[in-house]
Amino acid sequence: MVGATDPKTPRSNLVAWVAVPLLALPLGLPVGRFALIRWDQHRAEAAALAELARPQPLPAAYGVLGGIRLEQGRLAEAIPLLQKAAVWEASQGRDTRDSLCLAKAEIDGAAKGVPGANQAAAAQALQQAERLAVGLAQGKQAQTYFSAGLFWRQLGHRDEALRDLRTAVRLQPDDWVDLGPLEGRGKTSGLAGYYQKMLAAAEQDRAALTAGGTP
Repeated sequence: MVGATDPKTPRSNLVAWVAVPLLALPLGLPVGRFALIRWDQHRAEAAALAELARPQPLPAAYGVLGGIRLEQGRLAEAIPLLQKAAVWEASQGRDTRDSLCLAKAEIDGAAKGVPGANQAAAAQALQQAERLAVGLAQGKQAQTYFSAGLFWRQLGHRDEALRDLRTAVRLQPDDWVDLGPLEGRGKTSGLAGYYQKMLAAAEQDRAALTAGGTP
């Protein structure tokens, strides 16, 4: 698909952006859209806008622009874009990035009073990401559960957070990340240790609440 377009066109830029193999980030949004490896954010934004102006845009453009709007804090714009992206992602079953972005956008939007944003929608997006993770490579499964665990923790869902963080630690016992046959296997120094650190923090929170009499 990349080779079928002119490398100088915005449409080709968008395809290149989507195609870059990326590892999950350990902080904030551990979703590959924000690791600007091949195209900087300005060029990715321009490419996505140009794509969405077409009569039949590539569905991936919704996730690219939605993720950028999320990073920019433009949540009222990000949420509807990411909703469309997450529907398409669910139909494909090949990733969880848009579902996780949508969860984060809903969480932040609810906290800031963005009309329509709510924690229930965030929980639904996380549940979708968990379902989709089952069919992914082990490293992507771990990334998804780790991200979901952090977001469940933000929502105050302690049991769900612990469950997903424990799953992520089990799936990522070392720093070698398996992203599947297309993206391969690579090493991210300190990744497993970071997963374990965040799990320990969640377990400490749970223990402190239990000791204080909070169920």
